[in-house]
Amino acid sequence: IFEDAPYREYHGHTRDILDLSWSKHDFLLSSSMDKTVRLWHISRQECLCCFHHIDFVTSIAFHPRDDRFFLSGSLDGKVRLWNIPEKKVASWTELPDGHLITAVGFASKEGTIVAAGSHRGLCVFYETDGLKYHTQIQVRSTRGRNARGHKITGIQAIPSASFGEDKLLITSNDSRIRLYNMKDKSL
Repeated sequence: IFEDAPYREYHGHTRDILDLSWSKHDFLLSSSMDKTVRLWHISRQECLCCFHHIDFVTSIAFHPRDDRFFLSGSLDGKVRLWNIPEKKVASWTELPDGHLITAVGFASKEGTIVAAGSHRGLCVFYETDGLKYHTQIQVRSTRGRNARGHKITGIQAIPSASFGEDKLLITSNDSRIRLYNMKDKSL
């Protein structure tokens, strides 16, 4: 079913690639320890655009409805919403208390809420418009050795049709997958 040779290889990053994100129109974002995000298209060999950061870019996510925008999370603690056609940051915010961003994602399929996860298990929610603070949760077990927060490794919205209400999957390096109700942020 799979070919031995890749369909296409993309070259441009100079350090390890940390994350990928596909858009609904066959665009690909890649983030790297070279402090860049690169935009590609499946039909082209060359990089279409390069978005520079000041630290490693650990996580990226295309907007689920409008792939002219994407999120990036970086070890500088900043969440950035990028405008691709204008090739600039539309808005940005910073996680509190020196938290390092390890995962970003849109917490709703409409793309109205953004989630940013940290290396200490903090997940902060922002309104996409202006990246205004909304709320936060601590992703951890209630007792035992996992009671302290662990690095958030993934954030994925699940459409409401699956469960009746919007849900959010959050993975962490304590070997857990947690499913949250987005209405009240409960497990």
